[in-house]
Amino acid sequence: MGENRLAQLEEERDFLLSSLSDLEHEFSAGDIDEGDYFSLRDSYTARAAALIRDIAAAGTPPVPARMSWKPFAWGFLVVIIALAAGVTIARTTGERLAGQGMNGPIEDGSVSSLLVQARSQGMSNISTGLDLYSRVLAIEPENIEALTYFGWLTVLSSTQEDDTAVAVDRLQNGLLLLRQATIIDDDYPDAHCFLGITFFRFLDDAQAAQPEMRACLEANPPAAVASMVAGLSDQIDAAVTESSTPSP
Repeated sequence: MGENRLAQLEEERDFLLSSLSDLEHEFSAGDIDEGDYFSLRDSYTARAAALIRDIAAAGTPPVPARMSWKPFAWGFLVVIIALAAGVTIARTTGERLAGQGMNGPIEDGSVSSLLVQARSQGMSNISTGLDLYSRVLAIEPENIEALTYFGWLTVLSSTQEDDTAVAVDRLQNGLLLLRQATIIDDDYPDAHCFLGITFFRFLDDAQAAQPEMRACLEANPPAAVASMVAGLSDQIDAAVTESSTPSP
């Protein structure tokens, strides 16, 4: 991709992210009705997420709008990665897709082969997982599994950045991609689960995390996933209750 085209994509992405921010302010101020708000939000999110994927595929780390970000202890990250790996394992244990032989995937570049390879990485190799899921999205831009896990790995990649500004940018990208996944398929629990984790553990926002975690559990995730996120859901509910209880 030429530098001019890349700059054009980045400019369009930044405009959409700014538009999303303005839209939130207008809705909060009552200047736009609910129907128009959701329609515009979904449209802006979808376009911004597609641009982020295109920029990432060009090999340039996406750098979008600003948001607050709260670093957390490494121990929390270990737990979150284990949880995310459990989501993948619970979904794919005993499953063999087309393109996967008895001894592993047939690496033919097909979507099924790429997904099997990506799943086999778990959360242990974020850069390889991002590459594999981005190759799936190049073939099927609305593949719900690839979009969800590309978004989640983008969130996790923010923890590998020493530069806080870059980390915040990557986190915002990941959130947009996960939100786009819920727009495509609101019944896919993984995206809601990862949004809930991100809001609660990364942004310390239990209010935003609560509906996402509830949506995750209500979408009938595998039993192993449900058992893992139930405890986190209880923590989120407790945090929301605490924040809404007036101080004596």
